[in-house]
Amino acid sequence: MPQDQFRPLLETETRKAGLGLARSTLDLLEGHYRLLLKWNRAVRLVGNTDPEVVVRRHVLESLALLPLILEPRGSLLDIGSGNGFPAIPLKCALPNLRVAMLEPTQRKSLFLSTVARELGLEDCEVMRARVDRPQDLARLGKWDCITMRGVAAIPAVLAGAPAALRPKGRVLFMVGEAGRGEVLRRIVAPLELIGCHPMPSTDSSYLIAVGLMAEASNDTIH
Repeated sequence: MPQDQFRPLLETETRKAGLGLARSTLDLLEGHYRLLLKWNRAVRLVGNTDPEVVVRRHVLESLALLPLILEPRGSLLDIGSGNGFPAIPLKCALPNLRVAMLEPTQRKSLFLSTVARELGLEDCEVMRARVDRPQDLARLGKWDCITMRGVAAIPAVLAGAPAALRPKGRVLFMVGEAGRGEVLRRIVAPLELIGCHPMPSTDSSYLIAVGLMAEASNDTIH
C-alpha cells in the first residue's frame, strides 16, 4: 500500500474501532509515522513500514491499551520503547499523561527524543536505561501504569512491579503466545491478573493486565 494512504487508513480504522480521535491526535499519529519512515532508513525501527501494517499492528494495538489506563492525568513508564509503540500513540491520545520511555540504545533513544520534540509532546521524556533486575525498575520511581511490548524483561518487571506501582497501578504487557505463558506463570502475590485478551489485529498477540491486589494497594497507601 502506498505510504500516502496512511492517513486515510488511520482515520478509517480508528473510527471503526470506536476511538473517536480528534483531528489534532490524528495529526500527531501521522507525524510519528512520517518520522518513523525517515529514521527507519538508518535505524531499524520496524520491519515493515507499509501503512496497513503500521496502522493495524502498531497504532491500533497501542491504542487498545487506552481503556486500561485508569489515570489519564497520571504517569506511564514504557519499557524498551524502541520505535515508540505503544508510548507515543498513548501520549498523543492522552496529552495530560506523563510519559517516560525507557530505551537503552543510543540511536533509538535519539529517535524517541526527536519524535517528542518535533511533535511538541510535553511532559514526555526518554531515559537511557534498561531493566534487567527487579531493582532496576524500583529505582525508576512510582508509576500509575507500566507498559512493555516484548518478552526479554518479563521476570524482572514482574518481580519489580510491586515496588514500582502506585496504588491501583497496572502493568500492561503486549506479548505473543510464549510471552503470554511466561507472564501468566510468573504472576504471584501481591500481584494479580486483571485480564488477558487477544489483540484486535491478531489472535497470536495478547494484551495482559496485571495489578496490585487490593490489600497490597491499601498497604501502599498507608
